[in-house]
Amino acid sequence: MPAASPSRVRLVLRAAAIALLVTKHAFLWLCGWLRLALTFAGPHRRQEFTGRAVLALFRELGATFIKVGQIMSTRPDIVPESIARALEHLQDDVGPFPVEAVVSTIEEDLGRAVREIFAEFAPVPLASASVSQVHKARLPDGRLVAVKVRRPDVVELCAFDLAVMRLAARLIGALPSAGTLAPVATVEEFGRAVFAQLDFRIEAANNRRFRHNFRGHPDVIFPQLVDELCTERILTMSFVEGAKILATKNTSSDPKRIARLGLATLLKMIFEDGFVHADLHPGNIFITPDHKLVLLDLGLVGELDDPHRRAFARFFAAWAQRDGDTMARIMFQMSHNAGDENDGGSEAYQRYRAAIIEFVGKYWGQRLGDVQVGKVLFDMLSILRRHRVRVNATFTIVNIAIAVTEGIGKQLDPGLDLMAEALPYFMAHPIDVPATPA
Repeated sequence: MPAASPSRVRLVLRAAAIALLVTKHAFLWLCGWLRLALTFAGPHRRQEFTGRAVLALFRELGATFIKVGQIMSTRPDIVPESIARALEHLQDDVGPFPVEAVVSTIEEDLGRAVREIFAEFAPVPLASASVSQVHKARLPDGRLVAVKVRRPDVVELCAFDLAVMRLAARLIGALPSAGTLAPVATVEEFGRAVFAQLDFRIEAANNRRFRHNFRGHPDVIFPQLVDELCTERILTMSFVEGAKILATKNTSSDPKRIARLGLATLLKMIFEDGFVHADLHPGNIFITPDHKLVLLDLGLVGELDDPHRRAFARFFAAWAQRDGDTMARIMFQMSHNAGDENDGGSEAYQRYRAAIIEFVGKYWGQRLGDVQVGKVLFDMLSILRRHRVRVNATFTIVNIAIAVTEGIGKQLDPGLDLMAEALPYFMAHPIDVPATPA
């Protein structure tokens, strides 16, 4: 989505504001870290404290950083796990913006007065987030709808903030020790993800694709779009009645059935469709009164082409067989390092390979059903980060989706066995893997 280039003066002012906030939180972090060090707190407590400090900073920096932080929470291969886990708690409820601005956006984009478009329009939003808010409304034909409207000036603000991030990334990238971390490429990747969530036409397209992929599915639904009331800044869709998935135990739905339905839905996305919802936190998953699964907030997705889908299945089949060597090779194949002349050569690869094999070896003798797959995936992504293997972003997105879905599923059914449910998918897609990278 095109955005106006930020003026130099406003960019400097925004950079100064960011610098002041970073300085403030860095000082608070240093004081807290020294206190922990002087009281001989262990490294785990210091890491947790650092994660909370980063969380507080991103909250105060506002919309762009909140969105980037949410994306960073899905990339423990790039940031330390303690920070990624802290950023999982980053909520983007920043208070509503005036209903007058909502009305102005609707009337500008749709060319009619709100009273002509809707029979009823609730002035108080159902939800308010860093880039949008949602209002309940009723169409003239009686249908209830949810109207999602983008915040005024949020595109310009994101352009400013990402320009500042790019400048910082260039400075960091100039350091010899940071070159292999690709800070500029990482910021660009995050920037594309942020802008994809600002253009509601992209979310509308994702919605249509999900509805096509799940057409005829009796138990999984997506909100129905009202196409003539959707634009870049407005998304109008059917209003969903239901309870958030973790409230299932308070409804008449069977929690064990819902846990398995959620897992089967994700496995279909990964291994059949190659099109994966990348923001599967519990607030985006609802259960209707007739026990159907509803997925919301479809702006962020991951796509797997056929080779990557087969490789991903082979990766998990290798995990089921405790084959660390094959797992290391597949992850490396799907990384940006593969074919890179500066990746450290075979010596660096062998160190990385040995770390994966050693890690997988710790699970020898354990039943698959006794292993929490999400924990395994987070730990392996940390190994990738330590060895500076820059894995394909989609690989990480899918891993996190699996980890989050397993976590939700086990809260509903502690006996849920992800590997038992998924093994048929993994074994159905064998792939040949080269013996060793060059």
